[in-house]
Amino acid sequence: MAKPVFKENPLDFIENSNIGIHVVLPTGIIKYANQHELDILGYTEEEYVGHHVSEFQFDKSCLEVMMNKLSKFESFSNFPVMVYGKKKIKYILYNSSVYQEQGEFIHTRCFGNEISESVYQASVLEYKKLLVGRI
Repeated sequence: MAKPVFKENPLDFIENSNIGIHVVLPTGIIKYANQHELDILGYTEEEYVGHHVSEFQFDKSCLEVMMNKLSKFESFSNFPVMVYGKKKIKYILYNSSVYQEQGEFIHTRCFGNEISESVYQASVLEYKKLLVGRI
């Protein structure tokens, strides 16, 4: 059985992926971001990594929902978020889960894709429909 290519060099696989990847500690500090994530937002590593994730969130209530889910070890998919890019607002669909060891939240595993404003608006409506259905 052939080994998957990414096992030979997982760091290269992650760093050069065409999807934004970042890691956030339970304190909200961004511990890592790959080059695609930095390119989407327009920041250098120094301007992004080591900063609190709230510095980049346009809608703080959205961040609260995401961090609340993650603190309960829940994952989420295609969560629409408005993020402060260096030059303008960016629309991102985030997928995230928690890496844990022995029940302890170690960090997030976050993946994001940039989307258009119209796709963002449609995604927000879809999430609202899901929330209403749960009430």
